[in-house]
Amino acid sequence: MISITPAPSETMWQAVFTPAGTFSVFGFKTPIPYPFGIERTGYLVSDFDAAIDSAKVNHADIVVAPFSDPIGRDAIIAWPGGVYMQLYWHRAPPNQASLQTVPENRVYISPDRADDFVRDFGAFAQATVVSDDRNAPGIGIGKPNEGYRRVTMDSLFGKVAVLATDGHLPYPYGREIMGYDVDDLSDTLAKAKTAGASVVIEPYSVSRRRAAMVEFPGGFMAEIHSDKNK
Repeated sequence: MISITPAPSETMWQAVFTPAGTFSVFGFKTPIPYPFGIERTGYLVSDFDAAIDSAKVNHADIVVAPFSDPIGRDAIIAWPGGVYMQLYWHRAPPNQASLQTVPENRVYISPDRADDFVRDFGAFAQATVVSDDRNAPGIGIGKPNEGYRRVTMDSLFGKVAVLATDGHLPYPYGREIMGYDVDDLSDTLAKAKTAGASVVIEPYSVSRRRAAMVEFPGGFMAEIHSDKNK
């Protein structure tokens, strides 16, 4: 058991490396101190103090001030629109294979704060806006008869999909925090089912991708997608 929060807590922790993304799996043995557990993602940085300073300059709130954990330092920040993220630094830089595909952090936000988030997070992450579709097909958020705004970004931390919606989302949209790009969606879903996962949203086509929503044991929800032709 270790403590990875500044407030008293105990958890089991395991890092998991896959070709499609990296996971930090936490199994808390005690109640989870606020606001841990509501972060959309965590980003490893090479210079922790510089990252915190940059977050402040770019209008992020430092919700949990920097603290030490057994292997480095951490903080939780919040961007305009209430998007929580964790920043962390390791004393010993990780040594792992490069990803085969880059995951997509999925950020749900109100239309009124989307521009602020794109501007501020974009400056922090040195991001480039790849596309900004103000009438994206609503099937991508479970509302096939409606449109919404979808901004895609490439950044130093990977891909980001900003989904600006009215929040009237059918289950499970909004609960997934990541989208994973795979070579063969059907094959991946078959493997997921064998491993005990449930396909909550069956595969559908939107724009240039086929996608599905999967719930893994423990309640982890993820969007999984591949090229539309696969």
